[in-house]
Amino acid sequence: MLKIERIDTFGGHRGAVYALSKGPTSHSFFSAGSDGWVVQWNLQKPDLGQVVAQITGSIYAMVFDENTGILWVGQNFEGVHGILVADQTRVFSIQLPQLAIYSMAIMDGHVWVGHQDGLITVIDQHAQAVKKRIKSGEANIRCFCQLPNEEMAIGSSDGYIRIFKADFSLQKAWLAHSNSVFSIVYQSESMISVGRDAHIRKWNLDGESLAEGVPAHIYSINTVVVSPDGQYLATGSMDKTIKIWDLASLKLLKVLDFARYGGHKNSINRLIWSTYQDLLVSGSDDKNISVWKID
Repeated sequence: MLKIERIDTFGGHRGAVYALSKGPTSHSFFSAGSDGWVVQWNLQKPDLGQVVAQITGSIYAMVFDENTGILWVGQNFEGVHGILVADQTRVFSIQLPQLAIYSMAIMDGHVWVGHQDGLITVIDQHAQAVKKRIKSGEANIRCFCQLPNEEMAIGSSDGYIRIFKADFSLQKAWLAHSNSVFSIVYQSESMISVGRDAHIRKWNLDGESLAEGVPAHIYSINTVVVSPDGQYLATGSMDKTIKIWDLASLKLLKVLDFARYGGHKNSINRLIWSTYQDLLVSGSDDKNISVWKID
């Protein structure tokens, strides 16, 4: 039986935490949210959060480039900023159309930025300039997931998953959920997706269903991650719970809530599963970040 322990809770944000990103070391990560603060945390010294940037407005998406040490941060209706984490300097800003930025990912020298209305901006990572704009349906681009063979899976608010090649051509598309697809992970030659319909669904890379959809939460599932050893799945929901699942069978193993474990009091918006002591990190509308040990 799994043992659950809440190791710590990080406070400091003045608003909801919408984005988490792994940092330059296994024991570091970044958080951001409605207050526009980008904070770097150290899992070895959990009380020492360091503000590395302050952006006007909410931050929904960011991604860390481990090769350059630059954190790419999306500023809604303005553009993308590059923060050199080592000295906290803003090394570039790229102005984009006045659109929301819901998701970001790095693949093959390009940064993919997801907007509203099915729009995707692709930025050349090294030239730090817009390379291409892609139209992927008519709905908001909610998540990216890099796949093998230089392919990118994209989840949208129309319930579709679309697969694009590195040359930006659309390979396939299928209706995956009855509403928004909020998060996708790839593991062991399959994809797992979650969304507003509160179901977990499992797919092969051709878009064929590998299992019956699992009604997993009461309300929207905002985020899904896989444990470093590939055994477990964690989902975070608007219903204020984190649930731990057996990855192979999609069997529910544990429910992390406020009553039993002192969890979050509001929606869980983002999860990351660190390789440092296999700690699970959660960010919430309650302005807090919790760290969990799952054995």
